[in-house]
Amino acid sequence: MMRNSADDIRRRYADRLAQGENETFRTSLYTGSTASMEEKKKGPRFNGLFFLFQIMMSVCLFLGAGILFKNDSELSAKGQSLIKKMYHSEFQFAAAKKWYENQFGKPLALLPEKQIEPGKNATAANKNEDYAQPASGRVYESFETNGKGIMMETGKTSNVDTVKEGYVIFIGKKKDLGNTVVIQHSNGEESWYGELDSIDPDVKLYSYMESKKHLGKVTPNKDGKTGKFYFALKKGNTFVDPSKVIPFE
Repeated sequence: MMRNSADDIRRRYADRLAQGENETFRTSLYTGSTASMEEKKKGPRFNGLFFLFQIMMSVCLFLGAGILFKNDSELSAKGQSLIKKMYHSEFQFAAAKKWYENQFGKPLALLPEKQIEPGKNATAANKNEDYAQPASGRVYESFETNGKGIMMETGKTSNVDTVKEGYVIFIGKKKDLGNTVVIQHSNGEESWYGELDSIDPDVKLYSYMESKKHLGKVTPNKDGKTGKFYFALKKGNTFVDPSKVIPFE
């Protein structure tokens, strides 16, 4: 009888012990899954060191480009040319704008629509407005002589205007051309305006220019009575004769 009582006590103790272990397991399982769910809610941890590294690299690249453009060595000139090609030539700003307008229309209140006079043929108007004259004057150095563009003689204080709408992709000095502005057009062409005495302060890099807008002033000739400037058209990597596109005097 005593033996049965002892066995019964041991069995009850084992059952209670097993029940306690199961309860502990369920508690740990619940708390563990809850913690896991909380971690998922928080999402991936923010890597501050990697973000700081990215900022430092960006600053270094920016400063490096600035130093490169301040240096006049031959090696720096090659680097400058590469950067300009990447940011200017390879991205067709005007072409991208034209594609956007064809797909989504012109942005509201950004570009005024051109008005055609009543009774005027729209096709003829567009054809005449393809290329405007950059300035009134005569060609005194032809494309055949120059090989890249033409030299024009004008009044000594004449303005030089854009021949077609587009984006300014270069402002500065070019070898043998002095002060120069280059405009990129939506068809991929470029118009070059060189030998400028001054450039209008409103002309900024990457700014959009409408047709017949002032770019700058011609350079006065030594006679004190006339002025001169250089003009060229470039299609792809080739210069073409502007006189075959624009009717000069």
